Amino acid sequence: MTREFSCRRKALSLLPSLCLLLVPTLTRAQAAAEYCEPTPVIKAELKKVSDVNDESLPYAARLDRQKKMLQDLLSRYPNDFFVQRRYQDSRRAGFFADIDALVADSRAQLEKKPNDPVAVYLYARVLVGRQTKEAIALAEKLTQQSPEFPWSHLQLAEIYNYPNFRDVTKSKDHLKQWIAKCPNERASFNLVSRVGDKDMMTAAVQRLRPMLESSTDNQDLYYWDNLWTLQFKLRPVPEHPQLRQEIAEDVKKIRARNLNTKEWLQTLEAGYRQMGDKAGEHWAEDELVRRAPQSDTAKFIVQSRDDEEHPFPKPEDPEAKKQAYYRARLETTSQWITRWPDDERSWASRIYALQALNGSKNEDMEAAYNGYAKAHASQGFYLSTPPLDVMVARFYLQRGFHLEKVPALIQKALAEMERREKSGGVSDLFKRGEDVESNLAYTQSEAWPLLAEAYARTRQPAKANEVLAEMAAALKKREPGEDASDAKKRSYAYHAGIYWVAVAKVADVEKRKLDALTAYQTAMAVRVKGSPIPDELNNDTQRLWKELGGTDQGWRAFQARLDSKSKFESAEVATWDTKNTVLPEFDLTDLDGRKWTLADLKGKVAFINLWATWCGPCRMELPYVQKLREQLKDRKDVLVLTLNIDEQVGKVEPFMKENKYSFPVLLGQAFAEAQGVSAIPRNWVVTVDGKVMFEGVGFDNDGEGWMKKAAEIIEKVKGTN
Repeated sequence: MTREFSCRRKALSLLPSLCLLLVPTLTRAQAAAEYCEPTPVIKAELKKVSDVNDESLPYAARLDRQKKMLQDLLSRYPNDFFVQRRYQDSRRAGFFADIDALVADSRAQLEKKPNDPVAVYLYARVLVGRQTKEAIALAEKLTQQSPEFPWSHLQLAEIYNYPNFRDVTKSKDHLKQWIAKCPNERASFNLVSRVGDKDMMTAAVQRLRPMLESSTDNQDLYYWDNLWTLQFKLRPVPEHPQLRQEIAEDVKKIRARNLNTKEWLQTLEAGYRQMGDKAGEHWAEDELVRRAPQSDTAKFIVQSRDDEEHPFPKPEDPEAKKQAYYRARLETTSQWITRWPDDERSWASRIYALQALNGSKNEDMEAAYNGYAKAHASQGFYLSTPPLDVMVARFYLQRGFHLEKVPALIQKALAEMERREKSGGVSDLFKRGEDVESNLAYTQSEAWPLLAEAYARTRQPAKANEVLAEMAAALKKREPGEDASDAKKRSYAYHAGIYWVAVAKVADVEKRKLDALTAYQTAMAVRVKGSPIPDELNNDTQRLWKELGGTDQGWRAFQARLDSKSKFESAEVATWDTKNTVLPEFDLTDLDGRKWTLADLKGKVAFINLWATWCGPCRMELPYVQKLREQLKDRKDVLVLTLNIDEQVGKVEPFMKENKYSFPVLLGQAFAEAQGVSAIPRNWVVTVDGKVMFEGVGFDNDGEGWMKKAAEIIEKVKGTN
């Protein structure tokens, strides 16, 4: 399920004024053209660094090797801009990169060379996402004091396209200056496409096609995909079938070159995908796997193909079908592990299947976890939140297996999250709600209850109480005020329930039955009104009720009292937030070529789903969007439509046909980005006068429940008009 994660990052102790003072009048070291693209020698050397990605090496070892190659290049070409930039990229790669050290080193280089535009640019570059305002100030000043250095313009064009700093005019202006200084550049085509300016996209197509048709450089093949994407965005939707035929001609010519390289095959794969030709796409993928069977590319293709051919069961599917899926997953992961013994995703998939499969063997889970831990230590590429150690700890607790190992598993998971937070943190480029918790806080809420229970069950009551005290302190900080949002109230209720269940489980283990019953009842009472009570909580509470002499009649009375009262009645619309914001004007085209504006929504309650073909949770939610549309299609007062945010818009129509969806699809990537949309799936419920009254983010795998809640909110909004 997609959820918006955020995590707090410690601010760097750098004074903004000092950073600005570090940019005196700069002297020009090179002409603009010399910065636009690397020399043939440097380009060839950097290609060798990229080729390491195709070697059968653990992720961490691969990064280390590439860093050493780049360090060698720096010793030979210490002043080459492209080598310096690529080395900085290598130090930023990976989830556990030491960004603080990189910032400090970049600042030190700037202090040594205050007149060097490259040093200023590289320092500003590592501040983006951390102290972006400071990066903007440095880059803007650099454009004035070193006008021959072009990269600061591209940097600013990118920054001004992020939600928190979005300024379309400035982004376009800097993008135009970058292109003017580097007319043969390749780096801006993705950004030109995202900005969505038709004149700029047209000019990009006019530059790119002749460039690609005359190029003999294998690396230029990748830009065909950019060209086709730009063409799809420029051509009216009714002309897309004709465009697919034109792309087919391009693909035919490219295939006739018989280059048999990775770049060639990936370009053909992209072309077939843009055409909607599944057979051709699979041919190219199969050739990529055959060419380098141990590569990450091969693993991704094989695993993605399996996901596509064996989709995850729907929430309403019978349990027998779900169990059959997990059994098949175990067989598949056995094959993957034999083929790629150090692949984290293969081991992780196996752990998920064992956790969900009834009757799975404890020893199989232990072996799977040991395999994953070994792979994770050498790769460090696959990360989940919370870490898989938490899932394994929960499995051990549920099975009463290796209880003594649970605390170490939990502590390992928490240490990993702390390390991730230190190296990552909250980006200041994106909008995040005040109620969105950090990855570490989310992991703590999942892990602490398991840790407290494990300590209690291994007869360490003092340690169990220490954990409960930590949970109580964290819960106190979450307590919402009187004017708190529904989201904050829901969050507090959720975490309060977790806390009281943990208190109850510890008391239950310690045979303090009355304390346990009271804590269980409190957990049931603090939930958001209307939210279901988990079966385990209900069963444990009822068990203690009866053990202490309670009757069925008394139990029914207790449940009736719970249903009639709730501390958080105003937050009863679970997973939906009140917005009450005006939906901006738009002019978008759907897949039938029809133009849509805000006026088309007026007078109706509009339910708008935001999605993309590449979004897994979206793909799980869309069948229910279709059902909702079928359910409401005859209503004159309600409109169900969707907003697609794919960059490669040519993929959308084949996806719709393949899945037999009939809901309206507006192509609106640029519009969504302008609204600061940073996570999907997302749903807006819009009033008859064009206000977004409610917003729901994420899909919780309860399709029928999702439909019921969506219908309720639509009626609620309709009733307010």
